[in-house]
Amino acid sequence: MTLLAGRDATATDGDIRAVVVRSFRSEKWIQWGVAIIVALLVLAPLLPVLYQSVADKALYERHVGLTLQNFYHLVSDEAFLTALGNSLMFAILGTLIAQGVGGIIAVLVGRTDMPLRGVVAALIIWPLFLSQLVITTGWMIVYGPAGYVTTWVKILGLPIPWNLYTVPGMAVAAAVCQVPITFIYCLTAIRSSDPALEDSARAAGLRPFQIFRRITLPLLRPALTISAILNVVMLLEALSIPLILGRPANIDLLMSFIYTRGMSVSNPDYGLIAASAVLLMTIVIVLASAQILLLRRPQRFVTIGGKANRPRPFLLGRWRWAAFGVVGLYLVFLIALPLIGLITYAFASFLTPLVPIMDVLTLDNFRRIIDTHEYMNALTNSLIIATCGGASATVLITLLALVVHRSRFPLRRMLDIGALLPRAVPGMIAGIGIFYTTILIPPLGWLRETLALIMIAFTMRYIPLGYGVVAAATLKLDTQLDRSARVLGADWWLTMRRIVIPLLLPAMISAYGILFIYFFKDYGTAVFLSSPGSEVLGTTMLQMFLSGQTGPAAALATIQIAITAVFILVIRRVAGVSLHD
Repeated sequence: MTLLAGRDATATDGDIRAVVVRSFRSEKWIQWGVAIIVALLVLAPLLPVLYQSVADKALYERHVGLTLQNFYHLVSDEAFLTALGNSLMFAILGTLIAQGVGGIIAVLVGRTDMPLRGVVAALIIWPLFLSQLVITTGWMIVYGPAGYVTTWVKILGLPIPWNLYTVPGMAVAAAVCQVPITFIYCLTAIRSSDPALEDSARAAGLRPFQIFRRITLPLLRPALTISAILNVVMLLEALSIPLILGRPANIDLLMSFIYTRGMSVSNPDYGLIAASAVLLMTIVIVLASAQILLLRRPQRFVTIGGKANRPRPFLLGRWRWAAFGVVGLYLVFLIALPLIGLITYAFASFLTPLVPIMDVLTLDNFRRIIDTHEYMNALTNSLIIATCGGASATVLITLLALVVHRSRFPLRRMLDIGALLPRAVPGMIAGIGIFYTTILIPPLGWLRETLALIMIAFTMRYIPLGYGVVAAATLKLDTQLDRSARVLGADWWLTMRRIVIPLLLPAMISAYGILFIYFFKDYGTAVFLSSPGSEVLGTTMLQMFLSGQTGPAAALATIQIAITAVFILVIRRVAGVSLHD
């Protein structure tokens, strides 16, 4: 069967030229259309924020002038300088914890004979599927001043060794959310590296710890570098932890500083907010540039051979179960227990070890969710955004990967770089920038307070996430497939549609699964975009928790966990794809 079945074999030269011209035009329309859409998505939140940072008044006012006073006021604001110092301490400390825990567990799972390694690998990544808001809520319920475990420790007369209302306490809670990033990067590096060097070290008589220090750790250095920079960036843009744990103790971080100046006052100082956002983006861009420079010559870090041997695990001997016990304590006390506490609180009027759990069980929190239109509307909106927004973003990202890697589009290299730029824009800053865009361009004003605008913001925010999945799969396809189709007379779009896209279907499903989860759990990007009627799950839960409605907030978080778990199960079993490999 030929791609050109049904085409008249006796077509004249003029007919063939007409078909070629039409095919060329359709190809260029698609490629330029994708390029323009991606450029608008990437630049939309950046340019308005930069403009507002040097504007002497809000962008919606008339006769806006240029000034640097916003930056002067910012650097002379003692509260900002304190928030900046707290953010840097929080991000660095949280990253160090995440790197240590994630790297060690990755080595235990990927290079040792520790029992139940598959179970550990499946459980440790779960914080990646949930928002920091959900995990923070669980930590407060279990380890807060009146938390379940905290109360037990007080009953036993023991000193409380933790305090969540400090920068180190917040960093520990945040690190649990970042450990999966380090774990995945390090585990991938371990599984793809040649174990010959470790085998040689064993033959030379080195002990396991010496092999780890001299061989395995240098092999992990690129993965640790990349994940460390990603973790610093993600911790700098954290919002729920600073608001829930920091604000009650009067500890401001950068994102809570911007949030309170923009959301908690009747007359926001948009110039100061934009200047803060520009400074934060500058820090992120510097970190991303440092990552590129550090990994410019990866041969400095590793020496990997070309043999594809199966790794030989370190034999831990009698320490096998001890290692699993330590990892198990981490999984139980830092991941499982907070989530169990959160879910239990959702089914209780209150939670304390002083009262038997059976005496406080109730479904009132869920009834309140069902009976409150605002809460159900937020749940429905989040499902619509995740389902439809994730699907449309997947289509756009797939077309972007095809234009960059399977076409001769003249600007494809610039598109490849531009697709990664949203990494340098924290979620809440992206929301602020898109909000400013609707102000600067009046015809876009109708998008405000709509789900469409939130979908656009989420799409811009997560282009790099989906692009990394689809582009990697695209590069694995042999270009001979394209050439063969072109020899048979197929144009670029027909080749992509009939041959390349069907082969990319598993990668597209994986990208959609990842985008669905991130669209469903994101809230920072929507903080400045949601309004009555367009609430999303995260922003609603954040407001509920800040107003003291812990029970209903826990019920809503439990619903979010259940939907996420069902979605992951379905996409793994039905579609047969993994969301983290």
